[in-house]
Amino acid sequence: MPSNRYELTNSLLQLPSGVVLRRIRALESFTLAGGSMIARGTIGGFVESARNLDQSGNAWIFDDAKAYDQSRVSGSAILRNSAQIFDRALVYGNAMIEQRSLVYGDARILENARIGCDAQVRDFVKCYGSATVTGNVFAGGQARISGSAIVSGNVTIEGQPRIYGHACLMDDVWIGGEARIFGRAVMMGRARADAESRISGCVVMKDDAYATNRAILYGALLLDSNITIAGCELVTNCADDKETGNDCPERPPVTGCV
Repeated sequence: MPSNRYELTNSLLQLPSGVVLRRIRALESFTLAGGSMIARGTIGGFVESARNLDQSGNAWIFDDAKAYDQSRVSGSAILRNSAQIFDRALVYGNAMIEQRSLVYGDARILENARIGCDAQVRDFVKCYGSATVTGNVFAGGQARISGSAIVSGNVTIEGQPRIYGHACLMDDVWIGGEARIFGRAVMMGRARADAESRISGCVVMKDDAYATNRAILYGALLLDSNITIAGCELVTNCADDKETGNDCPERPPVTGCV
């Protein structure tokens, strides 16, 4: 039988809910996926029990990060800073949960996805690929965030949308229904998309622009002000194809969190 990689110490932390957590300590030296070393005796973060952190992989919990209830960190995943996962959330692959972010409900974070700052990912949301969710984002429902998508700012995601490719969402954007945001589409300001809308290519939506019903937007469109697009297709000439947006301008930078 393989030996345990960590033990539960007598350093206790009781949460407001009454759940008691214990700090972990490495029982052997091992290398994380990124190449850094966890030396024998290294003190880690908190778990409720050994079910919260896999004993056989290269996963680790740093600092004051916490995993409890039926949540689990496994594979080569990292939980650090003051991040928390709980309920039945699973974090695996090479995923990283950091800063003050929360992952809970039945959320799944995997592959190279990163959740940071004060983001909350809950319900049945799945983040994978190299997706980044940061800022004060709230992602719920059955959303899927994947590819190289970046979601930041105060974005709210509900329903069953799909955000993928190189899509970038920021500011106070709201996404719901079964919307699809992909290619190199950018949404900012208070832009909204819901129902079965499709936004891709080089499209930029800002201010109070709204895509709904079966709106299909791609090409080099700029939608701003209070414009609402519903149940029709808008296309402009653009060198990219609507799936990838390969020739679109660079997307805006994402600012870090404090």
